[in-house]
Parts: sequence; structure tokens; C-alpha cells
Amino acid sequence: MTNAEVDMTLDDAVDEVLGLLTGLDLSYAPELDRYRAITRQLNRALRHNALENEWGYYSDWLDLGTVSAGQREVSIPNKSRARIIGDDSCRLLFPDGRVARFVYFLPRDALPKYEHRRGLWAAVVRQSIWFSREITQEEQDYQLAVHVPVMREPKMFRLPEAGKRVPVTVRRQLIDFPYPDVVISRAAWYYAQADPVMQPRAQTLEEGYKDLMYQLIERDTNHTDTPYQNTFTLPLESGLVDESAYRIPLADY
Repeated sequence: MTNAEVDMTLDDAVDEVLGLLTGLDLSYAPELDRYRAITRQLNRALRHNALENEWGYYSDWLDLGTVSAGQREVSIPNKSRARIIGDDSCRLLFPDGRVARFVYFLPRDALPKYEHRRGLWAAVVRQSIWFSREITQEEQDYQLAVHVPVMREPKMFRLPEAGKRVPVTVRRQLIDFPYPDVVISRAAWYYAQADPVMQPRAQTLEEGYKDLMYQLIERDTNHTDTPYQNTFTLPLESGLVDESAYRIPLADY
């Protein structure tokens, strides 16, 4: 969620980058190539910022529809990618939104070992999510919906062909980031690396950008409990009698 007090449009961002590079109150006409060059670096900074802080800036939930009996696989649209970080998991939800089951992620090579367990786990294979067992008739009757944690890409600034007038809607488009100064500082650093005249300032701009980035991460995490971190947690589920169709030796038996 962005804050209206710090929102910046594309025009504002280009002027801010120029101010960082020159120290002057300058602006470029949107139809000129230098405006486009700075916009390209802003887009690059947005894409790279999406990888910071555990990809957490653009996380979202994706509804993949209700499950069917016998189903083992659901597909994720190409525009999204599954988020498997920390304690992330898929969820099966009742129609009223209540969580019926958390479906935790396993390494895909471990999934076959859990085919005959009562629980339900999942593994991601490219753009597909594979369940550890088939969906039961009971789960279908409850009309459970699959919700998957995904990452979306940041919204880019799309300029028309060179020489054509830039639409006002694009010039007023907001930077898709909750604290735009980080994107602007990063774009100025990238631009300085590409401009021979500005290259002597690249190291100073990099230091300023990283100081701001670390401050933002500390602001977002310093007063929050550290999340449980584990690459994968292999679940233990057993009893006095092995109820699986055939015995697979695992640590919990």
C-alpha cells in the first residue's frame, strides 16, 4: 500500500533523478531521448527492487479456483510465480473464506514419499503446483478453493515510440513502490554508470542508495518478530500402525 504523502509520478521521478545527478532544478521534455533514458533506468530499478527483502514488496495471493476429486495438479498463469520463502504455504479455503487446510511446500523430489499420507503437501514444478495425493471427494464436496502465495512484477512505465507525444496518463503514473526514493536513488546510480560524464559520481550514488535501502529494510523489520525461517520442514505423521498402501522408510517410523 503506497502512501499519498510520498507518491511520485513519472515526471516527478525524472526530475528527482536529474536533481541527484546534477544538483540543479532541471527537467527534460518527455519527447526527448534523455527523458526516455532516465525512464528506462527507473524501470530497471523497479525490476531489481522487486528482488530485495525476500521478494516481499510485490507479494500477493492468487485464487486458482475450486478443487475437483482426483485432481493432482493446478497451473499458475505465466504472469505470476509461486512464492516459496520462509513459512509460505498454499491454502484450501471454504466458500466463506475460512482456511480448511494449509498445504505446505516440499522439495519436489520428496513429494512421492508422501503420496499415501493423510495430510496434503505441495511442490512447485515450473508453472504447476503438484499435490502429494489426489483431492478427495469430501474436499470437492466442500467446494474448497486453492489460494497460492505468488509474486507479481512491478508495473513498468510504458512509453510510446521515440518522437511521439507521451500520454498524460503515463506521465502521471505513480512509481509502483511504497517508498519511491529508493527506486529513484537506484535509477540515478544506474544512469551514472551508463553516462561517461556522470561515472565519477557512481560510487557516491551507490553509497547513498544502499544507505537508504538498508534504512527502509530496518524500518520494515526492526519492530517485527523475526519470521520462522527454514528452507523446508519435512512433516512427521505416524502412528502405531502404518496405514500407507506400501511402506516407505521415513524418519518418523
